[in-house]
Amino acid sequence: MKNPHDGAFKDLAEDHPELLLRLLGILQPGTKTKIKHVLRDLRLNEVHIDHAYRMEDDTGSWVEMFEAITSWHAEKIGTMALYNFLIQHKEDLPVFNHVLFMAEKYAPKDLPDRLVHEGKSGLRIEVPYQAHRLWEIDPALCFEPACEELLPWAPLLKGGLAEFERTTVAMERLFEDREKAGALKPAVLVSKLASLASLRYDKSAIKWFLERLEKKIMLSTDAFKVSWLYQEGLEEGKAEGIAAGKAEGKAEGKAEAIRIILSDRFPALGLAAELNHVRPESLDTLLTAILKAQNPEDARAAILAAVDANKAS
Repeated sequence: MKNPHDGAFKDLAEDHPELLLRLLGILQPGTKTKIKHVLRDLRLNEVHIDHAYRMEDDTGSWVEMFEAITSWHAEKIGTMALYNFLIQHKEDLPVFNHVLFMAEKYAPKDLPDRLVHEGKSGLRIEVPYQAHRLWEIDPALCFEPACEELLPWAPLLKGGLAEFERTTVAMERLFEDREKAGALKPAVLVSKLASLASLRYDKSAIKWFLERLEKKIMLSTDAFKVSWLYQEGLEEGKAEGIAAGKAEGKAEGKAEAIRIILSDRFPALGLAAELNHVRPESLDTLLTAILKAQNPEDARAAILAAVDANKAS
């Protein structure tokens, strides 16, 4: 996972598999289907393939495997064919492959009929797959009750700016009713919205919607800072840069954004002070790692790694 939008997909696939499966039309509402993550059980590397689920209902068992991409890399995508073979061998179940294209502007016009893995020893594996294009998917599910985690994805689905507008309205209403919002945090949801929207819209459009959200639903400017910093840096950091050097000001802005993310997502971590020991040139990498962190342990490891890198240099 190299980009924050990849992290957003991993969050969705890890924490809300039923929403992902419904969004792609694989799982129908109301069906009684057991879903289990299988990559860990099979000791397969999750870096190579995004997610795989073992599915079970009254008709039997099978596996659904996913890879979300912005651009096509035949060798990397071909790894799905290898994992298909390994899972079938281990589980003795049919495996269905899904490639999720996140942005139309990066998608190839012509796709191969099958996924291919070619090993150095001459092994060749070919498997069928289904392509899912986000911009062709109906966004209606995103606005249904109990599907709020899908809201950041709506602007990438069919409808374009109209769905961006609809998403903004839905988020405004959601966070105006704090009880209805429940455990959902504005900073996290808006951060995902900003990251995903960058795949389709220019900065001016994204900034307009984020500013609107900041004015109408935020008790503070924290969520706005976190989201928009990733696109172009905190305005505070830029302003300070005029007096203290632009590079220094921008670095301080990034460090502050990381502190905001940590306090919002992992308030008990207690390592914000360690950021003072991270070199400015390492902040971009650390920011991305913090946005991708799945738990406090991931965030702790990223911070300590950045600190250690500073000590070693």
